[in-house]
This record gives sequence, C-alpha cells and structure tokens, in this order.
Amino acid sequence: MEAPVCALADAMFRLPGKLDALLVGHGHMLPRGAADEIPLIKQDLENMVAILQEHDESGAQDRAMMVKCLTKEVRDLSYDMEDSVDQYEHAAGTWRWILSPRRRKYKITRPRGKTACRFPEKLKWRLWMANKIRDFSARSQEALQRYSLFNHPGGIVISSSTAASTSTRCDPSFGSWHPTLYGEPVGIDAPLKKLEAWLDKDGEQNLKVVSVVGPGGVGKTTLANELYRRLGGQFECRAFVRTSRKPDVRRLLISMLSQIRPHLTPPTWKVHSLIADIRTHLQDKRYLIVIDDIWDTQTWDIINRALPDGNLCSGILIATEVEDVALKCCGYDSKYVFTMKPLGHDDSSKLFLNTAFGPKYECPSELSEVTNSIIRKCAGLPLATVIVANTLVSRMGKPEQWGYVNKSLDYGLRTNLDSEGMKQVLNLSYNRLPEHLKPCVMYLSIYEEDYIIQKDDMVKQWIAEGFIRASEDKDKEEISRNYFDELISSRMIQPVHINDNDDVLSCTVHYMVLDFIRHKSMEENFVTAIDLCQTTPRLADMVRRLSLHFGNAEATPPTNMCLSQVRTLAFFGVLKCLPSIVEFGLLQVLSLHLWGDDDDESISFDLSRISELFRLRYLHLKCNVTLNVQKIQMRALQCLETLKIDARVTAIPSDIVHLPGLLHLSLPIETNLPNGIGHMTSLCTIRYFDLSLNSTENVQSLGELTNLQDLRLTYSTVHSCYLKSKMESMGSILAKLSNLRTLTLEPSSIPNVGSSSMSISYDGLSIISSAPVFLRRFESLPCICTFSSLPQWIGHLDKLSILKIGVIELARNDVDVLRGLPALTVLSVYVRTKPAEKVVFNKTGFSVLKYFKFMCSVPWVEFETDAMPNLRRLKLGFDTHGADQHVTVPVGIEHLSSLKYISAKIGGADDIDRAAAESALGSAIEMHPAHPNCNIQRVDRLFTGKDDNNSRVQEEEPTTQQKQHEVLQKYSREDANTIVHGRSMHLVPQPDSPHSDGAAQGAPSAVSPSPSRHESQKRRDWNTFGQYLRNHRPPLSLAWCSGTHVVEFLRYIDQFGKTKVHSAACPFFGHPVPPAPCACPLRQAWGSLDALVSRLRAACEENGGGPENNPFSDNIVRFYLREVRENQARARGVSYEKKTRKKPSQHNPTASADVHSHDDVS
Repeated sequence: MEAPVCALADAMFRLPGKLDALLVGHGHMLPRGAADEIPLIKQDLENMVAILQEHDESGAQDRAMMVKCLTKEVRDLSYDMEDSVDQYEHAAGTWRWILSPRRRKYKITRPRGKTACRFPEKLKWRLWMANKIRDFSARSQEALQRYSLFNHPGGIVISSSTAASTSTRCDPSFGSWHPTLYGEPVGIDAPLKKLEAWLDKDGEQNLKVVSVVGPGGVGKTTLANELYRRLGGQFECRAFVRTSRKPDVRRLLISMLSQIRPHLTPPTWKVHSLIADIRTHLQDKRYLIVIDDIWDTQTWDIINRALPDGNLCSGILIATEVEDVALKCCGYDSKYVFTMKPLGHDDSSKLFLNTAFGPKYECPSELSEVTNSIIRKCAGLPLATVIVANTLVSRMGKPEQWGYVNKSLDYGLRTNLDSEGMKQVLNLSYNRLPEHLKPCVMYLSIYEEDYIIQKDDMVKQWIAEGFIRASEDKDKEEISRNYFDELISSRMIQPVHINDNDDVLSCTVHYMVLDFIRHKSMEENFVTAIDLCQTTPRLADMVRRLSLHFGNAEATPPTNMCLSQVRTLAFFGVLKCLPSIVEFGLLQVLSLHLWGDDDDESISFDLSRISELFRLRYLHLKCNVTLNVQKIQMRALQCLETLKIDARVTAIPSDIVHLPGLLHLSLPIETNLPNGIGHMTSLCTIRYFDLSLNSTENVQSLGELTNLQDLRLTYSTVHSCYLKSKMESMGSILAKLSNLRTLTLEPSSIPNVGSSSMSISYDGLSIISSAPVFLRRFESLPCICTFSSLPQWIGHLDKLSILKIGVIELARNDVDVLRGLPALTVLSVYVRTKPAEKVVFNKTGFSVLKYFKFMCSVPWVEFETDAMPNLRRLKLGFDTHGADQHVTVPVGIEHLSSLKYISAKIGGADDIDRAAAESALGSAIEMHPAHPNCNIQRVDRLFTGKDDNNSRVQEEEPTTQQKQHEVLQKYSREDANTIVHGRSMHLVPQPDSPHSDGAAQGAPSAVSPSPSRHESQKRRDWNTFGQYLRNHRPPLSLAWCSGTHVVEFLRYIDQFGKTKVHSAACPFFGHPVPPAPCACPLRQAWGSLDALVSRLRAACEENGGGPENNPFSDNIVRFYLREVRENQARARGVSYEKKTRKKPSQHNPTASADVHSHDDVS
C-alpha cells in the first residue's frame, strides 16, 4: 500500500510497515484469522484516503461535512491501530522467548512456577489483540459504508490504482518562479528615514524613545527589523525582544540580557535581579533596544526600570497596536509616535507582483484585471498581500484559479483592519497549501505566542511525529528542512535568526496566524493547546497532542481529559506543576520547558519515569536550574531518536551509550559523556563534545561514529594537560568520518577577537589523509584556534559553502585554494601576521560568495574589476600604522557590484591615524555606484603585533605541569584552588623567588619567610578575584577577562562595603558627619577600591601578565574609579585630595602601601 499524503492521517506513514512487521514478527502468536483480516483493513484505509484526496482535488462543497467526518475517522483509526500495534509488540517482547519456534527445538528446563504464571498474561494479550483487530475491521467497513450510502447509493468501488494515482496530485509545484524565503521590504523607505532621524545624534544626547503604532499585519515588525539591521552596528549594546498579549516578563528580560551580554548566564533568575543586571550592564553604554508587539503599559513599566537614562544618545523603539501604550512609552510626547499606515496602491502592487511573479517579471495581461482586484481587497496590508500572492504562485497558468481566489475574498479588510478580517485570507491560504504542509502548519500551535522556534527542533519533531517520508534521493531531515523553508516562503511563519548564508535558523508565528492555526487545530483535534490565561475550550473526547501553557502560575491539567492516548506532550511552566509522566504511556514526543523556583540552584527532579515511555522518539528538556537526570534508565528508550538537554545536569546517565537508535544528541557545554560512545554508531549529530572534559578514550571513539554528519566540538579550558594530544589526534579521527557535513570548534565562552594570546594550536588538522568530501560547513573561531597556514585538504571540499578560519599567515597559493571552492558562499578569514604582499581578488573564482569577512593587521587587500560578483556583505577589520598611511584602506571596493552592506572595525594606538583611516574608507565607499549601507567603528588595537611564536599560548610540556603541581603544594589549599589560568599566567614562583625550582624538584630548602601584610592581602585579593571568575556563568579565565569584567567585579563587591554613601534624596546628602541614622546603603569606600585595584594590578603582573594586556590597567577601570570618587565626595561631603606620603622606613618597605585603604576588601 502506498503511504498516503493526507494531512490528517500522519500515522499512516508508518502504519503499513508496522502492520507488515507485526505479521512477520508475531504472525504465529496472533489470533487465528488475523493474517487475513489485517490486509483487508489496510485496503479499507487506502480507499478512505483516496476519497479524501479526491475531495481535496474536486473541491465539491456538498460533501464537505461527510468528508470532514470521514477525515476524523481515518485519523483516529490510524492512531488507534498504531497505538495497539506498539502496545502489543512491547508486551510480546516480555514473553516471546517462551514459545517461539526456534526455542521449541531445545529442551530448556525452567521452574514450572515461573512458566505457568506467563501463560495467562500471553493469553490475555492475544485476546486483547483479537478484539482490537475485529474492532478496527468493523470501524473501517462502517465508515466506508456510511460514505457510500450518503454519496453513491449504487455503491462505490475504489481500486488501489486510484489511490496511487491520487497520491501524486498533492505534489507541490511552483511553476517557473520559486518564491524567495523573504524578499526586500517595500514601502518603508520614508518611515525608515524618519525613524533614523529621530534616533540619530541630532545634538540631543539623552535617551530617546520612539513608538510605531498601527494595526496587525501592517508591517511594524518588518520596519523594526530593518531599522535594527541598519542602525544596530552603531550601538555598543543592542537587543531585539518580542512580547505578546500575555507576556512572560521574566523570559523577556532573559532574552534582552542574553543579547546585550551574550555567553554569560545570569547568576539568578529573579525579575528584580535581571532588571538590576541589565541596568548595570547598560550603564555608561550607548544601546539600542527594540521591543516588538507590546500590548500594555504594565509591561513597559517593568522593562523601563531595566533601561537606564544617560547622555550617550541611546535609543528605544517600541512597536504596538495600542495608541495609549505608544504614547505612554514616549512620555506622552506625540512628536515621537509614528503611525504606520497601509501601503498605497503602487507599493501594494509592487509587493504583490514581486512575490507572485518575481522581481524581474511583469503581470500577464490576461491576469491584470483580476490581480488589481485582489490587490485592492488586501487593503494595503503587507501580511495579507504576501500570503495571497504566495497562494497564487503555483497557479500561474490557471486564470480560473485566480478568479476563484478573487471571488473568495471580499472587501472586509478595507473596512476592518483586525484579526477577523485576516481570517478569510488565512483560511484561503491554508486550504490551498500542499497536503504535506498542513500537518506541519497545525503543529505550530504547540508553541506559545511569542516563542522563538528553532528550525532544528521543528525539523526533528516533524520527523518524530511521522509527517516526513524519505525519498530515493533525499533523507527525512533534508525533506523536513525543505518543508520549513516552504512555510517561510508562504509567510505562515516569520524568520527571526538568519545566518551569513541566508539560511533561516529560527522563526516565530504572527499572533493572527497563530490564532487561526490554533482554531483549526482544535477543530480537527490535531493539537489541544490549553492556556491558563484563557477560558478552557471544549476538549475532544480523545486528545492526541497536548500543549500546556502554564507560565509562572501553579496549575494542573483539566481533570476531564483522557491522557492515556496522548502521543505528544509539550509543557511550558513551573517544574512542580508538571503532571505525572506515567499518565502518558504512549508518548512519542516529549518537550518540557520547565521553570524552577528562584531560590533553587539544584533540583533533584525525578525523571526516572521517563524510562517507561517505550515509544518515545523525541525528548527535549529545558530548564533554568540544574537537573538530576542520572536516574533515567536510557537503555529502556530503544525508540529514542533525538535527545536534547538545555539545562545544567549533574551527570549524564551511563547507559546512554546503549541506545543504538539514537540519531541526534545535543547536550549543554561542559558536559562529560560516559565512556563507550563508540557503541552509538547510529549518531548523526553531537552537540557539544567537550575536548577538555571528555576522556581520551571518548575522543578516539569519535572515529568509530562513521554516520556522524554534524559534530560541534568545544572545550572549557585551554590548559588541559591532555588537550594537546587530543588535538593532534583529530586529523586521523576526521579522516574516518566520511559522511561529515558540519564541523565547528568553539570555546565554552567567547573571548574577544583581539585576545590573540589565547589561541591554541590546531595544526593537528593541517594534514588529513582522507578529507571529508561531503563537508559543507567548517568553522574554527580564530580567537582561540589558529592554523599555521591554510590546510591544503580544504581545496578538495567541492561542497564546502561556509568556511571560517584563522591562520598565522596567508600566502598567495592559499588564496588560490579558496578561489577553487565552487560552492563557497560564506568566507571569514583571520590573518594574525602582516602579509608578505597585497592580497588580490580578481574575477576568477568566488562566483557565488555572498558574505566575506577579512581581518588582518594591515588592510593589504584589493578587489579587481568583476571580483566576487554576488558579494552582498563585506566586513573588514584592521589596525592603522602611522608609517603605512599610503595603504590605510582596501582598494577596489567599488568593483563589488552586488554589495549591499559593509562594516569595518579600525584599530590602532593613535586616534588620529584611526580617524584618517575612517575618512579614507568612507570616501572609498562613497565611490561605490550602489551606495551600500555602511557602519565604521573605531576601536582599540585589534592585533597585538607579536610574531608567530608569541601570538599563541605556548604548548606546555609535562615537566612544566609537574613543576607547577609540586610548587603549589607549598601554598595553602585555598591558594592552590584559586589558581587562574590564561595568558600563561600561573601562580608559579619565579626562579629568584623564595620558592625556587630546586625546592620544587625535591632539593632541600630553607623555610620561606612569612609574607608581609601587604603581600598577604594581595594574595587574598588575587584568590578572591579568581573565585569570582570561576563562579561567573559561564566561567571565565583571566585571558578572556577585560576591563569590563573588572568593573563588574568591583560592582559586585561594592555591596559588602562598610561606608555609608548617601543618595541624592537623603537629607544628609553631603554631610560628612550625619546627625542621625538613615536608610542609605553601605558601600565600599573609594580608597578601598583604589587600593584593591592597585594590588590586583601588581598581582597580575607578578604572575605572568604584561602591562600591555593587564585588565586592571584598562581605561574603563580608571573611569569607573574616578566616577566613584567624585560621587562619594559629593555624597559624603569629603574631599579626596592626594596625601603626602612619608618616606617608608628601611626595615618595612610596605608599611604605607595601604594609605588609601579605608575598608578591608576580601
């Protein structure tokens, strides 16, 4: 039987194979007559599916109700049959060894008691299956008879050939024009210029709040996105957050914090703490915050508390449908409220024709009249226009279909610009979707309104649900990704994150579309979504997919719901409100988005009952607190295909290596896998594999996973004693992974690019005996992983489309290797040293390159005529050198004909040189005929200028590690535990120190003299700072520490001070001796902070750091101390004048080292 493509019978994709396997594997144990009855049931289902497809194609309306009932029966019958088959096979697995034919040949002596107790159980299941088969047969025959009597009184005969022929009618066909995933915005140039002017530095340095108000679907989000894309690079911090009609403020603040301070997890998840973290980080920074789709003033009041005022010309953009909210956000200054209106007829026509026919084609004359009518009925709403246009893309040569769409639409949108007017458009679009996309669309109702859906998650869930069938030339994942892209093209979902290759990585669903999908899904009993904030709808008698949206409230699922047949469960809410997993015995997809209590750092959450879900194919755990998952018996989940954990875990269950069917494994960073991963030969994806934490055995076992297609490597510390040997073995390991498509290497936290000294040797990959020829993506962050030169095996990767790599030097033949990659669309090259000659790109090669990033110490790069004809985005980074002013900017930018956007970071020691380079680069960009958008920033020096040997961390020899370990035995346990790695800075005494190398190697030595008070305090401060770095989330090493982190540390310890600092509102503000107590907080005195920084600066340099890269000498630290001094001088009414120090006595040279210290800082 051909697997049908009916949208509401997705279980049918697997059912034919399951029934055949049941007959083959358990035919001798099935009830008598089952072998004859099961093929008849399959034939009945095939006939019903053919009827449904015939109705879909004919479009007859008189049978709509009957077909709807038949659809429900086909779906329910398929689900019930699949459930019964799986339950029977699972039960048969416990007793099939007793009377199997193979076992009968041998005489096996077993205790009679144990054998006797098995027969009733086996008999019970045989009777149960016999009843199920009779029930399924009767239900299928009755359904066909009812349909036949209602529509064909004379009878109905549908052959299998009919089903086969109709199954091809739903194949998607887009004609000669394929719609793009997203097109160029239309009709927003004037609004953009106005908003840019409002947010620009026009003499006013205060924080600016601008609101955009308009009805849903009018293009507010598109406008906000385009403004964010154009202006975002000009701000030091930026974030784009989305709200909803029922906003989760905590999730909104977390999203904002994760964007302005990426790669750093907040220490607490309380709302007031998140507000404080955001406010502290944005203080003294120029920032841009976009808040999309805000609905009430209460949400704005909370967000506004996290956004500090200032005089740095920061900006906030609000998009809303509520005029009162827009005015409130702007401080009731209507001058900064922009009202978004529908598109005019010309812009609407342009948008419609570009979407339906493509940007280079005009509307055929025979469709001109009907096209204009459709455009008028869309009322200038971009959302309605693109949805209707995409509906007509596949019907180019069918004028009657265009007429049908025109008649189906009325002028409701022109008189009512709300969700009711959009329902007609969405219903028309949904009904015209290909059948294979309809279940994918309805499945979106599982998610909350403002949830950002990751493409990888969606793709794997569709596969686990059975929506996807593999073809001869494409596997399930590739087909599923194509379905996702089709939904992007249809505008049913909106892209959120787009990578450099223009691939959509995540999406969201417009609230109007989501409302329609939820209604349709509930109507078809496809997904039952229960929102605590809404009235509970009438529930179906048999819920198949359940999504619980409880938010932060404590609630329970409705008691009148049957949970035993639920096959998909998605839960969004507080952890303690999660219903008992054991009630969902037939789950195939389990997605838990849990929220722990604020005060719980680690929760011993019992997930052991998940082991009873024998049908589970997809498991996703997401939580803000640490989960204990060790009790899960992974061995019992033999059907599990995808395991994704987005939470800190105590340890991974050791029996995870006994899951032969696991295809995708995604774990948090800094996770140690149990030994034996070489047994997981089916794995296609591993994210993330920590080279530092995992054993050498596991690293070597990677070579045995020959089915791997996606491998994401990471490491938590560079100075792992075994990391060198692990990296050296990666070349031989990758030579075995012939199916590899993606390979990335990144640290657990991201340092600045300029931190060149953090780089480790990656030359273990320079030579590979057999390159993975299917590799499409190779990324190695240059800030920590650098090749000596470009590996020659990269030239053999004909399918490589994304390459991000760092090299010590770039030779001419390396450019030739890159030029020979035919599929390369994204290229990022980081060159540490000054090239021997100018890097020239001519018209040869790079024909499909769309994104190019080139970082080099000098801008010795030239683009000749016709170079990189499809390049759209160019990013440059270089340092200025006073002696080389004749080559301050790249040459030939005007020859990049397709360039749309260019950004550059110009570093250097002299600000005059940087300003000159900025001016020269700006002039070169102005010469470009297309006048691309540009963003040029002047930053500190990007490159250290060191040679090859000094620009990388030297690889430590075992003797050095041994010496370090022995020397540390002479320190206290506390000091040894607070060692801070990075930049080769270790607490290893110098040869002329009291602790000599001779003592470290066992030679006798005199007892070291006790350190002075100043030295003891300095050591305690150093250990305290090291502990702070380790407690950072994620942990930081000193090599990745900057002046910003030092300021964060100073603000952290400020709360433990003993000095009263009066606020401006305090009546004792400016009084050196207050006459009475007050409620003002205690802070660290400026003198204490100043002395602390001095000691830490000295400790850093004593332990291997140089003055040029000492984070305690950063300008931002000096500015912060100066601000604290001035503020405290005003608040306390004291003057911090420099005191004349007495010359220290000869016997105690450090007696006056802490003259400025007013409080002890520990």
